[in-house]
Amino acid sequence: VAPDVVTYNTLLKGLCDSGKMDKVLEVFDQMKVAPDVATYNTLLKGLCDSRKMDKAQEVFEGMKVAPDVVTYSTLLKGLCDSGKLDTALEVFEGMKVIPTEVTYNTLLKGLCDSRKLDKALEVFDRMKVSPDVVTYSTLLKGLCDSGKLDTALQVFDRMKVAPNVVTYNTLLKGLCDSRKMDKALEVFEGMKVAPDVVTYSTLLKGLCYSGKLDTALQVFDRMKVAPNVVTYNTLLKGLCDSRKMDKALEVFEGMKAAPDVVTYSTLLKGLCDSGKLDTALQVFDRMNVAPNVVTYNTLLKGLCDSRKMDKALEAFEGMKVAPDVVTYSTLLKGLCDSGKMNKALEVFDQMKVAPDVVTYSTLLKGLCDSGKLDKALEVFDQMKVAPDVVTYSMLLKGFCDSAKLDKALEVFEGMKVAPDVVTYSTLLKGLCDSGKLDKALEVFQGMKVAPNEVTYSIVIDGLSKVGKTEQGREFLAEMQDKGLKPDIVTYNSLVTGLAREGNLDENAVS
Repeated sequence: VAPDVVTYNTLLKGLCDSGKMDKVLEVFDQMKVAPDVATYNTLLKGLCDSRKMDKAQEVFEGMKVAPDVVTYSTLLKGLCDSGKLDTALEVFEGMKVIPTEVTYNTLLKGLCDSRKLDKALEVFDRMKVSPDVVTYSTLLKGLCDSGKLDTALQVFDRMKVAPNVVTYNTLLKGLCDSRKMDKALEVFEGMKVAPDVVTYSTLLKGLCYSGKLDTALQVFDRMKVAPNVVTYNTLLKGLCDSRKMDKALEVFEGMKAAPDVVTYSTLLKGLCDSGKLDTALQVFDRMNVAPNVVTYNTLLKGLCDSRKMDKALEAFEGMKVAPDVVTYSTLLKGLCDSGKMNKALEVFDQMKVAPDVVTYSTLLKGLCDSGKLDKALEVFDQMKVAPDVVTYSMLLKGFCDSAKLDKALEVFEGMKVAPDVVTYSTLLKGLCDSGKLDKALEVFQGMKVAPNEVTYSIVIDGLSKVGKTEQGREFLAEMQDKGLKPDIVTYNSLVTGLAREGNLDENAVS
């Protein structure tokens, strides 16, 4: 028997759901019966879901039957999801049928997602049908995401339908993200529906980030629903960030939900940052889930910061996941800071991922601090990424500290990035410490960034040490004219210089 329109519609839907859009269009073009509005709607949905918006508009404009509200809503969703808001508004304004709540909600979501809040409010105010709870929740999310909390609260207070838990959660997130915790608590306490786990997790996050740990714990203890792992992770992060590790461990031990890798990584970071390395290692050894690279990096940083390099190397070599560039940079920093440069170079040479600029800068600092300037220059010359200003400053400091000023100036003059005030201060200190005041003053006068208190103090100290305290006083006056405040080191440099010259009196540096 010949297929009818229902047969075609069923086939087209199956092909669309399978993403076979070329076949869909082929079947559509070969239809032996006239397509109805359901046919067009099916085809448009498939095209829109596949982001084939040019073809969708072509099909829409070539429709042989009148589009219905589903047609318009489908096309509007595709246009909004593709960021074609101007076209969506044109289609909306040209609708030949009355839009429903779904149509408005679709357009409002597109406008809100694109931060076109003025237009969203205009569309909302001109609605021809009563907004539903989805309408309000959509508009509230857009206003909250754009930081328009006062308008969001006005819309919320004027709601013509009862808010649901999603509405409350949306408003609470906006208030918490803006740290309006008093208002958030007021809204929470006045909820007309039962809060869900998302409500509690949202409020706890806001309280923790605002440092209101006592209130967060009170809310947590009074929860009317079972906390999930996100709730626990949120509270644990707040406790760990506030260094309340005893309470964090208590909450962790009492968890009613299975901890995930984020739970462990959060707790380990808190323990490591608090110097509780033994406890951190115990927690790590008892993990019930596989650690990921973030977990290892967290533990390694704690061990390296505490100079437990043997344990750090043991943890590194026992990793069950591939280390990333952060892993290597963390381990290298620990080895460099501990003076284990041979091991650092060994680890660097065996890296399984490409080093980034942080990795290079870390290694260069270690080599320079250890006086291995030839090796530092070799590493610098072989860099596979562009050095940044920190890289140059590290290398300059190494040469300046070793009084290799000609090499320092060569590096400085060959910089491929603009020097910052730290770069200048580093070079100036090296020049001043080596008595090269003329060159130091030349560099100072040629600075492309504003000198800060440290820069001036370095130059003033250099001048004072070679008996040019009068010029040093001129720099002090210039510094103060620019609103920079000299510190005790600056004054001591001048006083020492003046005393050496026998010119010290009570008004010498006033």
